[in-house]
Amino acid sequence: MISEATLRGFGDTSYTIGTPAGESIGLRLGEPNAEADRLLTRLGARSLCCLNAWNPGSRPQPAARNMAFHQRLRRDLLRRGCRILPHLGVPDRPGWRSEPGFAILDLAKEKAVRLAEAYGQYGLVFYERGGTAELLLTRRALR
Repeated sequence: MISEATLRGFGDTSYTIGTPAGESIGLRLGEPNAEADRLLTRLGARSLCCLNAWNPGSRPQPAARNMAFHQRLRRDLLRRGCRILPHLGVPDRPGWRSEPGFAILDLAKEKAVRLAEAYGQYGLVFYERGGTAELLLTRRALR
């Protein structure tokens, strides 16, 4: 089950997406984002989700192991034909490390949650054009 500290950590993070033009767009939970809306429109997408494979189950792992998880997720996404952009979760809290991942375009919520579960994650951030960034929790987080 997800701890209160980890749950708060999701809210205390900027979900930064790297654009094809080399810009960065930061999503925050519960907030709309006009830049993200424009990006999605330019890319012909309706939504994106921010997912990483680092520290499954919120258990810290060595950097090399986390990078191996990250590369496995990348290969998996490309094999599935997903359109992806680089993503970096940047925590506000001192002592918490940034975690790289992927912003996946037009992946349905249910599929996104299943993918997060497959990589041992407690949640992911979902953003739909014209909406606000929302946290989707996995079954693992709710047990």
